[in-house]
Amino acid sequence: MNYFEEENAKLPEESRVLLTIMGDSAVLDGKFKISQSIDIDCEVRGKLNVDGKLTIQKNGLVSADVKTTDAEIIGTYEGNMEASGVVEIKEIGIAIGNMKTDSLIINKGGIFSGNVTRMSGDEEKSKKRGKASKIKKEYNYSDDTVSSTGNEDLPETSKYQTGDQENEEGLSL
Repeated sequence: MNYFEEENAKLPEESRVLLTIMGDSAVLDGKFKISQSIDIDCEVRGKLNVDGKLTIQKNGLVSADVKTTDAEIIGTYEGNMEASGVVEIKEIGIAIGNMKTDSLIINKGGIFSGNVTRMSGDEEKSKKRGKASKIKKEYNYSDDTVSSTGNEDLPETSKYQTGDQENEEGLSL
């Protein structure tokens, strides 16, 4: 076992990275099924099915339809994503397209343009949230402002508030 395999084995199973794809000139196109987590630091197009966490690194560009558990976007993502867990768009991350997820976090400086649909198995939680659980908006989030289209009838209660959570550092659904 080499050094990287040993270090990876020390991590909890859900955090382990099965595969890392790197290279400025590398372009992968096709249908991919990844049984654990993956780090992408190149261009990937097509379809991705990731059983663990998808991480798009700073130089990563993913133009694909994605099904995953969790996603961390540091680079650029374009497409339709379905994540049963958390999608986080980091400070320099860009995401364009439609997302269906239980939780979307956009850090200050992160950019999201598209539609987001909340998926949750907890019916009581969805009822409690009322209109906020049905938000379908387009967010253009950068610097200190959030602008959106759709559902303008929802009350504006705070600069970065959607649903029950308020976050001064970014937007969280």
